[in-house]
Parts: sequence; structure tokens; C-alpha cells
Amino acid sequence: MRRIKIGMAAAAVAACAVSVMSVGPASAQITPQNPSGPVKGGKQTISSSEGVAGQISLFDLKAKLFPPLAGDNKSRLAYVDGKAEGTITQAPGEIQAATVEVGYVVACGVKDGGFESWIGSNQSISGGVGAVGAMGGLIPAGALGGGVGGTLGLSQNQVIKTAPGGIVYLPVGTKTIQKPKVGESFGVRFGEKRVSIEGCIGSVDAVAYSTLTVSSRNFDDMKTVYSEVMRFA
Repeated sequence: MRRIKIGMAAAAVAACAVSVMSVGPASAQITPQNPSGPVKGGKQTISSSEGVAGQISLFDLKAKLFPPLAGDNKSRLAYVDGKAEGTITQAPGEIQAATVEVGYVVACGVKDGGFESWIGSNQSISGGVGAVGAMGGLIPAGALGGGVGGTLGLSQNQVIKTAPGGIVYLPVGTKTIQKPKVGESFGVRFGEKRVSIEGCIGSVDAVAYSTLTVSSRNFDDMKTVYSEVMRFA
């Protein structure tokens, strides 16, 4: 567990990680101030030294943010739509199989580290004229027969702890076909898919991702495409 300074550092790391993965603009289109609308997708190509080529696309993306169902500030909720599609564009020989995988990466800046409470003592001593002892310390006047006053008591100390944030992968679906042909397209369509994260008290960013895997007899070739950043909080 760490206090808030460490948590803020984790928030920066998590935000940077998502920004690097994004192929969209730096500023998010989906934010708590703009909670509903389209999300920019992307497209990537895959090629191998054996001459196998393909394309992975992520498009028709939308997102809608909702208030936390629990009514707190520790959970984030969105419903998303979209389509991930792979296409084989070139194959000198037979391809054994091809797979499209789609999901979301959600980055939490600062996690809730729990609540800590403890009892501590506090005291103070005051008095009249004191004397300086041989070691140079102040001797309270009461020790020499004078009056002395003060307080002695207990106080409750409380702190909300934080923990470093993290990145969570939320799968949506996969589609695998055997022996795909050149020009053949396949993939995953999804609508009103729930994306949520719990126990996060810092910033929350998310991106959609899709990976195309093309399997020949000797190798698996893979390529991943990412959407633009969506800012949940």
C-alpha cells in the first residue's frame, strides 16, 4: 500500500501506457462531459516472409457512459458497440486457421487501498519558571516545587490509503475459421457490451483492441489494432 503521491505516479504511468497503445488523437472524444458518441477505430496490415498477408480492422465503435450503479466514486460503467473484422489478402499456400480477437483495455490510475484508523496519544506540559539542568535541558518548574499544568489524552487518526493503479484486459469475443481463403472476411460484432471496473478512485481510460492471428504450418503471425482513448473518469 502507498500514500497518495505513489498513487498519482501510478496514474501517470497507466495513462501513458494507454496513450501509447492508442492510434487515435491524444484528446479523447468520449469523456464524462461528452458521455455518448462514436469512437475512432483503426486498421492494420499483417504480412509474413512466406507471403501471407491480411488486414485487421476495428470500426463502427460507439460508447455510452453511465453513472456508477452503486452510487459511489469507485466504479466506472460504459456500454460499447463495435465490429472487428479480419481479411486474408494474400496466401501463397494453404492457411490452416485464422482468428480475430476483440476486447478492451482499461487503465485505472489509482486504486482504493482501504481505510486505516488508529488511536494515538497526545500530551503537553506547561508550567511556571523552570531551571536549566546540568545537561542543558529545561527542568519543569513543578519539579522544583512550583506549579505545573498540561493535558494528556488520546486522539483518533484516520487516513484513506491508496494503491498503485493497474491495467485490466476485458475480452469481448473471438472468431476462428479453418482454412480461410484469400478475400474471405470474418470477425466479431458486438452491441451493448458492458465494460466496467471496480475499486478505482483515480482516472480511468480505456481503448478497444483487436488482434488478427494467421496460422500457417510453420508460424503464427499476429497484428493488433487499437481504438482512440475513451476517458471514463
